Amino acid sequence: MLKKLSLAMLMVSVSVVAAEAKTVITCLTNSGHLTRQHEPLMKEFNEMQDEIEVKYAAPSKDYADTHLKMMRASATDTLPDCAFEAYNQLPALARAMAKRGQIVDLKSLIEAEGEGWKELNYTPGMINLGRVDGVQYGMPFNASVIQWYYNADLFRQAGLNPDAFPQDWDGLFDATKKIAALGDDITPMFMWMINGDDWGFQTLIEMQGGAMVSEDGSKVVFYENGHSLKAMELARRLVIEGGALTDQDSSTQFTSFTEGKMGIWGLSPAGARDMQERVGNAFDLRSTTFTVWNDADGTLPTGGNAAIITTQDEEKVAAAWEYIKFVTGPRGQEVAARITGYLPTNRRTLDDEYLGKFYAENPYYATPIKQYDRAGPWYGYPGTQNQKIWSEQRSVIKSVMEGETSPEDGAAQLKQIAEKLSKR
Repeated sequence: MLKKLSLAMLMVSVSVVAAEAKTVITCLTNSGHLTRQHEPLMKEFNEMQDEIEVKYAAPSKDYADTHLKMMRASATDTLPDCAFEAYNQLPALARAMAKRGQIVDLKSLIEAEGEGWKELNYTPGMINLGRVDGVQYGMPFNASVIQWYYNADLFRQAGLNPDAFPQDWDGLFDATKKIAALGDDITPMFMWMINGDDWGFQTLIEMQGGAMVSEDGSKVVFYENGHSLKAMELARRLVIEGGALTDQDSSTQFTSFTEGKMGIWGLSPAGARDMQERVGNAFDLRSTTFTVWNDADGTLPTGGNAAIITTQDEEKVAAAWEYIKFVTGPRGQEVAARITGYLPTNRRTLDDEYLGKFYAENPYYATPIKQYDRAGPWYGYPGTQNQKIWSEQRSVIKSVMEGETSPEDGAAQLKQIAEKLSKR
């Protein structure tokens, strides 16, 4: 009996030692991303090896909350070991944390993977989403450029060809007018503009071939070449010609679309799976590439987030890097894309071994990869006032869309707000 007890105690002791031998890292992301993507990825990673255990801190509410939590944790030195930061928030966070030695430059970790590893897995445009001031602070995890979803049944009812989606804005507005004529209970279209963040506004600038800030990130430039004026003119057209509503939140309009009461929906591919599940067989749901003005130089801001390492413990840095390589690798990106619809950030994910055949058989999910070359930066302004800048700009854009402010005055106000607050 004593021998059996001793053996049992020995086994428990060995188990405890083995558990203690694991390197445990804690990461931070927001609630939606944690539920949909990170829990399955964390589970698969933890089960595929015995040396590292990944845990997640209590999730943030959204990107803005993640950024706020990270800035506070940086000030109080209570940072997680890794985090997933929105691309447009990364510059402000990285600059603040770099001054305090709280964020890892990933250059040496990438170089240690061997010659050609970076090029094999990531396009220059994609990996540059994680660069700030020439330093690779983040690895691209989620990526999305805006796309159109549309109700092919409503297109047919309006006398439109659902196999020939309009290729320019004039054609698109001609289509929305015909959809509007189907009845007062039908909303022609929705586009992310004054909902949440400035992704929609940046879309209107970048699709013209413009940029939000200078290459070195020090100067606001979105107004150059009349880009902001043209953006505001189109924002107004979204309402008066497109029939877009400004008095409903995106959740309400999402319900309208999935219930078959809206023709065209412009948003991220991140919701493709959720949208398909909500629609079911209610109508012929399709997706297609976004409409740009400048076909040669136009880009689209890449929404999503980059994985960063904040721990300074060498063992945990190495562990966090292994996890980040997994989630941004071909298998991790396959999982994330299948769950959400996001554009894979790893180019190997497009191989038949991962998602190549899936995309060929499911054109609804393949739209993001058709816009790979359109993926541009989601800019952050100089300084630390990105959230306040957008808060004030959003009010101006809403006023322009509703006809209370002219596009000319709106463009001038947008410039004034950005230049004033970005100096803080």
